[in-house]
Amino acid sequence: MNREDLKNYKYNQMWIEDQIEYIEIQRERVNKLNNIMIGMPKRKYKKTR
Repeated sequence: MNREDLKNYKYNQMWIEDQIEYIEIQRERVNKLNNIMIGMPKRKYKKTR
């Protein structure tokens, strides 16, 4: 491996770590929204006939 390969490897590792962190944040947001949706009252249907 030459110097350029090592730089690319380091950059790729940092990019992957950033992507993992971003995905974890998005997963937390989805879980919070899901909990809010579960807690909402259900719609009551009226009979139209």
